[in-house]
Amino acid sequence: MRKENSKKNETAKVKFGIFIAALITAAGVFAVMTYLQRQALSDFEKKEVYVAACMIPRGTLIDEKNSGEYLVLKSVDAGSVPEGSVFDPAAMNGLTSVYDIDRGTLLTDGMFRTFETAVSGMEDPVMAGFKADDLSKAVSGILRAGDRIDIYSADPGTGQGFLLCGNVYVVSGYDGSGNPISDEKAAVMFNIYLESCDVAGFYEGLRSGNLYVVKRCG
Repeated sequence: MRKENSKKNETAKVKFGIFIAALITAAGVFAVMTYLQRQALSDFEKKEVYVAACMIPRGTLIDEKNSGEYLVLKSVDAGSVPEGSVFDPAAMNGLTSVYDIDRGTLLTDGMFRTFETAVSGMEDPVMAGFKADDLSKAVSGILRAGDRIDIYSADPGTGQGFLLCGNVYVVSGYDGSGNPISDEKAAVMFNIYLESCDVAGFYEGLRSGNLYVVKRCG
């Protein structure tokens, strides 16, 4: 009788152990399935970030007027959003692009620098423009947004040149239709930053056809 009871107890213990093991296994499987489900859902998580709506040439100044032209909101996979991504277009106002940014590129703050960098040392900067045809001499090489140039004026009588404006920042370059251009294309129209006191002399030189520019290296 005692042997039968002992066998029954042992059988009950074995069954209980199997039950506990099965319960632990089930809990483990549930945890793994829950983790995999969360991972699968995270793969479909989206974030709204700003990308380049078109090619943004190096040196382009972003402001309230043109931000809608250069920035567009796009929904992308959350896992592909890099640190420093642009979520607020207002944060880009007053920044200039460090290099050419291709259309569709996820924008980050590292791709831009402050406007103050472009006009560092200037007292009263204003934006002026000119066409390549306005110059008496063509620029050697391609002049691009972000370049620095020296502007010279030639004396009509002697032909001797003198520096009119030095270390001028080229804001942007455009083709004949007014479209921004990239590094691979030659621009025919340019916007530059000048001191306000130099503007009158600059445009007088353009009218007389005595101006030429020299591109700075480095």
